[in-house]
Amino acid sequence: MQKFIALIIRKPIASVVIIATLFIIGFVSVSKLDINYLPDMEIPIISVKTKYKNAGPEEVEKSITRTIEGVVSSVNNVKTIKSKSKESESNIEIEFNWGTDLRTAADDIREAIDMIRNDLPDDADNPNISKFSSDSTPIMEIAFFGSDNLGYLYDLVDGKILTSLNQIDGVGQTEIRGGLKRTVCVDVDLNRLNAYSININDIMKAIENENKNIFCGETYEGVYKYGIRTTGEFKDLHDIEDVVVVLKNNIFPVRVRDIANVYKSFDNEAEIVRINGNKALTVAITKESDGNIIKIARDIENKLKNIDLPSGVYYKILFDSSETIKNSIKNVANAIWQGALFSVIVLMIYLWNVKSVFIIGISIPISVITTFILMYFFDITINIISLSGLVLGVGMMVDNSIVVLENIFYYSSKSNNIKQNFKSAILGASEVSLAITASTLTSVCVFLPFLFVKGQIGQMFNDLCMTVSISLLTSLFVAITIVPLLASRLISHENKNKNNENDKNKINIIFYKIKNFVNNNIHKNVEKFYLSLLIIVLKNKKKSFILVGFSLIISLTLLLIFIGKEGYPVSDEGTIISRLRLPVGSRVEFTDSFILKMEGNMEESLSNNMAYYESRVRTGRNEHHGEVRIKLVDKEDGRKHKINRYVEIIRNRVNGYPGRIELNSENVAFGKPKNYSSIMIELVGDDLERGYNIADSIIKTVSKVRGVRNVLIKEDDSNREIIFDVNRDLVSKMGVNVNTIANIIRTSFSGNVASKMRLGDSINFDSDIIVRLEDENRNNLSGIHKIMIPTPNGIVPISSLANINRETGPMEINRKNEKRIIEISADSFGRNINDIVGDIKRELNNIYIPIGFSVNFSGDYEDMQEAFYHLLSSLIMALIFVYAIIATQFESYIIPFVISLAVPFALFGALIFLYFSFNTLNVYSGIGIIMLIGIVVNNGIVLIDYMNKLFLKKNISWDIAALESCKRRMRPVLMTSLTTILGLFPMIIETGSGNEMYKPISIAVCGGLIFSTMFTLVIIPSVYSSFRNRFEIKKKED
Repeated sequence: MQKFIALIIRKPIASVVIIATLFIIGFVSVSKLDINYLPDMEIPIISVKTKYKNAGPEEVEKSITRTIEGVVSSVNNVKTIKSKSKESESNIEIEFNWGTDLRTAADDIREAIDMIRNDLPDDADNPNISKFSSDSTPIMEIAFFGSDNLGYLYDLVDGKILTSLNQIDGVGQTEIRGGLKRTVCVDVDLNRLNAYSININDIMKAIENENKNIFCGETYEGVYKYGIRTTGEFKDLHDIEDVVVVLKNNIFPVRVRDIANVYKSFDNEAEIVRINGNKALTVAITKESDGNIIKIARDIENKLKNIDLPSGVYYKILFDSSETIKNSIKNVANAIWQGALFSVIVLMIYLWNVKSVFIIGISIPISVITTFILMYFFDITINIISLSGLVLGVGMMVDNSIVVLENIFYYSSKSNNIKQNFKSAILGASEVSLAITASTLTSVCVFLPFLFVKGQIGQMFNDLCMTVSISLLTSLFVAITIVPLLASRLISHENKNKNNENDKNKINIIFYKIKNFVNNNIHKNVEKFYLSLLIIVLKNKKKSFILVGFSLIISLTLLLIFIGKEGYPVSDEGTIISRLRLPVGSRVEFTDSFILKMEGNMEESLSNNMAYYESRVRTGRNEHHGEVRIKLVDKEDGRKHKINRYVEIIRNRVNGYPGRIELNSENVAFGKPKNYSSIMIELVGDDLERGYNIADSIIKTVSKVRGVRNVLIKEDDSNREIIFDVNRDLVSKMGVNVNTIANIIRTSFSGNVASKMRLGDSINFDSDIIVRLEDENRNNLSGIHKIMIPTPNGIVPISSLANINRETGPMEINRKNEKRIIEISADSFGRNINDIVGDIKRELNNIYIPIGFSVNFSGDYEDMQEAFYHLLSSLIMALIFVYAIIATQFESYIIPFVISLAVPFALFGALIFLYFSFNTLNVYSGIGIIMLIGIVVNNGIVLIDYMNKLFLKKNISWDIAALESCKRRMRPVLMTSLTTILGLFPMIIETGSGNEMYKPISIAVCGGLIFSTMFTLVIIPSVYSSFRNRFEIKKKED
């Protein structure tokens, strides 16, 4: 190592050129790195969606869902199969074990489904197989408002604005939500329909057949070629009215106008949307898989600014994920330079030498820029996780340089010329090179287990592990190359004469006064107190060890019992959602009236803390659903409380509403979807009727548990239905079938799209032509009995072909691992998940669960169990790696155990800081604790290494060696610890977006480092001294 360091010192120009090249390459790399909020993760989920028109939930489950579930369950590496069967659609979600090759898994699923395709109903669509992608989540939502004419607003956005937005590079899809889409309604008069004995579907077919523009071939005239085309496209509503449906008695034409009213209308499946009480529509935008969110968002904003909107029409960007990304990255970037500044201040307080501070400080930019270069080559994006790794590394980047420079100072204190400075630099750096290499490797090796973890933790924190490791290894290289190079040329012994000359300068006089004050009143007193304490411990080793050990065990036990535990903390993005679900069948007007009332309540409750609110009321089949989404003022802009406080305020205002109200914050649990329920109870059992009764009992019981909020069944209530039980024998004799009858009923009441046309006064290119019964009979239960079924033998009343009954049926059927489940969701407030679930389990023991039913827990609790398992595995592996490195360095099986005594003290410090800062033991704080294992042993390694050298060199007792080495190493140990602690301090006090992740890590590391440093300087040298007094070290010949 001496030869290598000497080579570097003698080649200063080459070193400078290499550093300059690094900076150039680094800046180029940074400019080319992609920017995201979170690392790219491949979630091991494949979905299978199958359309089965006109089929109810139970028929979909029987004919589609169960069949596909049975065959895909045999595919390799399947972890969980969840499904949802609802009207006309089956959705199956297959979760694989982490690390599974999804391309191979998708091919296996496709092959399995192909084997049973003939077993599926003939009129069911082919199953659509797709991998889970976060790209399906909108990256931006824009509201347009200002006109009460929602049809005009829809046409404007659809025809003018969407066209412009879709042209932007990287935009995947744009979807209009709300507004009124123009349609053409053909409302059939039921009495006339029956009088002419016409099947309503014949009207659909006639309209479809007449609205054509068909290419019919080619012909020639001389040298000219002509295309042949038959045109019959509808130009206006009169064209539809003129369509002949049938010829009565083969003579008299019956036209559409004779039996139906044709008029312009709007789609009744559109949502009702309001922004701050004003009628509006919104546009949701998703990106392509390789799109850059920040660039896309910037291009969209520029495009919107250049669009000339009509007078009175405005737009507002409701949601922009690029802002979240930019704010989070800005916060972390600020923490980097603030942490670096704190580290430099600490160095200045201890060294009082600008040149020395510069030498050590240079390791920070070199390490950071090298990290960016390797991030580019390892295809790591700039995200909140990777930058957090840099923040964690900033304070530790200078540790190695401090140890090296301090040792160089020791040897150069008597040097008076540059030649002696060279020797001092070489000797000082090489002497500690092995120790700092081992300490750096221990810091790096604790991250190795995460590279072997295949779960969500592994994918989430791979970037953090890589950036921390790269920055620390780079700082090691800088410490044994650049630091001795600069020290050999910039550091020289300052004699008193120069100091006296400089004393004439007023600034220097103030500087030296501060320096002397700090050294004489702080450093010396700290050193005096520390050495006195160390002497006491050395003289009373047995008593000290028993007292400290017993206190530590009791404290750790109590902390592990009482500290809160959860999986992935959710981020406070400042969005609250209040969802209202009225009984199934409630009219849209009724739903909207309560949403309007809710808007008023929230305006009164939140007043100045609300930036805006967005209301939505579903129409059509889900018209009993409505929601109000509130965006609070950002924390950086003066919001006083956490979002949970505002959720509770709103909850108290809306408790008296009818139906079910699901009120929670739209949080992003890192790696989890939005609107993620922290507690999910699954009632497993095939009998839905009995299951719902048991679920009601569970809800009442769970609601009594302290800290539980929002307990409700995820599914809607049973749907009231009119059932047509067709007499198959009779209809077959009449020359019709069940499908014909079902299609007549469906077209009559739901309406069917016969064709499309372009209206002359509309920008919209495609307006649906919908055929249905007129409102009088369609919206009245008595209209059902008036339906007549045309047969070859004449028209027959529907009531003579089928029994008409009123029943209830499920809106959807959920299944998990091929068994029906009823999902009960709940949120937590004021207590940690682990304690709440424990109380729920105790309460559920008092409920009778019949045979055939069982209760499982999922949600955040399930994720917490899995995450803690991976963290424990990583912790054990980290301890093994650290032990191996220390044992290799010291050639001892026992010394690693002595140095590792710092770990339990670090654990105590981490837990006590987490507890009193009201944080929990979660995935992020757990990673901080694992990091501590590699950090806290570093001081012990350097300390024990120096004790060994003192003992061998001076042939003194181990107690004296402990005192001298601790006195000699106290200052660098405190310097390295303080630079790391203060380097992380900005992350602790940061309140911006994303702090829910890096704050627990920083608190755990800082708390653990504070306590472990105090005890490392006292306990470890005492224990090692006691150990060596019994087992002598082997003396080696140089």
